[in-house]
Amino acid sequence: MLQNRKQFIIDLENLNNKVINMGKEVIMSYKNTVIACEENNLDLAKDIMKQDKLINDIEISINVDAYLLIAKQCPVASDLRGIITGLKISNDLERIGDYAVNIAKYILKTKHDNSTYIGAIIKLIDHIVNMLEGIMEAFKNENIELALEISDLDEVLDHEYEKEVKKIFMIGKKTTDIETEEAMRALLILKQIERAGDHITNIAENIVYLVNGRRVELN
Repeated sequence: MLQNRKQFIIDLENLNNKVINMGKEVIMSYKNTVIACEENNLDLAKDIMKQDKLINDIEISINVDAYLLIAKQCPVASDLRGIITGLKISNDLERIGDYAVNIAKYILKTKHDNSTYIGAIIKLIDHIVNMLEGIMEAFKNENIELALEISDLDEVLDHEYEKEVKKIFMIGKKTTDIETEEAMRALLILKQIERAGDHITNIAENIVYLVNGRRVELN
């Protein structure tokens, strides 16, 4: 029985390490989107899309490990929280990674001048990188206080997003069809980044659940 418990702890640590590594890959994807935006680096944009397969593969591996742990160990409530949290966080990370892919596609498909909007996109991505680094640190250390601080940053992101949306709508009313098209494409990307912030808040909620077993609504 004791040996089984030791093995369970090892397996759960391995599961958490995979979640942490998945977070690192997603953070790297977003850092690369900043560089790709700044330099209009099409090769790097393609690399971001390729990296998404690795992120997806890690999520699949986490799912398999989690289901095997549940099936083999029949964990008690506190242990089950750890497994469920790993599953849920990996799912949110996968969605956040998908938004990075969409940014990469935006870069690849941009045919006209988007210099009016690229600064806003980069600013919001930088905010996401900061939130991601903080929330993964909170998960690693089971730090509720830090998780709540990162969740609060989503309000700052929402404010910046709303401010940029207003600017884009004003531009869209006064420009040519081509410029309006670029404005709308940028708007869609900004919305994706804003949604990434919502998923980070979901991760914060799951960290609270992991530590004290309480479900909270932070969004």
